[in-house]
Amino acid sequence: MSLARQHFQKHSAKAAAETAAEFGTMQDQSFYELQLAQLNNDRHRLKQIQSTEAKIQLKKALLPTYLPYADGIIEANKSVQDVVFMTVLVWCIDAENYAKALEMAEFALTHNMIMPDRFERKTATLVTEEIANAFLKQLKTNAEVEIDVLWNLEKLINNEDIPKENRDMPDQVRAKLLVALGKAELKSINAEIAKNDGMIDEKTPEWIFHHSKYAQERFERAIKLDDKCGGKQDLKTVETLLKKFPPPTPKQAEPLLNANGSQVVDDQGDLQFKTT
Repeated sequence: MSLARQHFQKHSAKAAAETAAEFGTMQDQSFYELQLAQLNNDRHRLKQIQSTEAKIQLKKALLPTYLPYADGIIEANKSVQDVVFMTVLVWCIDAENYAKALEMAEFALTHNMIMPDRFERKTATLVTEEIANAFLKQLKTNAEVEIDVLWNLEKLINNEDIPKENRDMPDQVRAKLLVALGKAELKSINAEIAKNDGMIDEKTPEWIFHHSKYAQERFERAIKLDDKCGGKQDLKTVETLLKKFPPPTPKQAEPLLNANGSQVVDDQGDLQFKTT
């Protein structure tokens, strides 16, 4: 798609959302109706494909057609229900375009946009569960995991600037995300330990402790939310790591010394130490 076409779609989507906000619906907005018709045609194409992998590849190919529209809706910053926008959000997750998916999800949650009926889940639930499931599956392989995606998702669903009711979801779904976060941290810890044939420099134990503590907190919270979340064995592994790599001992402040070797004191008689 040319830059001119992208600009036209973004501008048209923004204008449609701004007009629709006055009437409370995107229905009867000509550009929206055109996008919806195209979306329905593309959904029909997807239904003709049985392979999940092939469906994902088609969604990846189709997404550039719709992303300028999504950008226009975000720029308009209006609270109007939009089937096209929400479907594109789901496709972004399916296509592993997580950065765009989270940007769209934040907008959708802020404006209380709901999923089309066919998805049968609330927005926060669907976004969290689909991304968590994808990462839990990936964590079973040797593939590198973009843990930043999980961190950003956790930050999103805990964002108090978004109404709490818009972020509500079943405890089991939230537990899935927490388990995925814990497993991703554990994977990065094991990779760090295995680096250089297990040779650990002086800074690594502190790094391992802090990341193990983070993983421990996620697993404990997940188990509290859902006793069957599958994080109990991982929690035991993390607890073993914490015993092996305890909290770092605070460094003792180094005293300031006079030329004769005695310790410097101030006018009140207090000992003086070097500042770091």
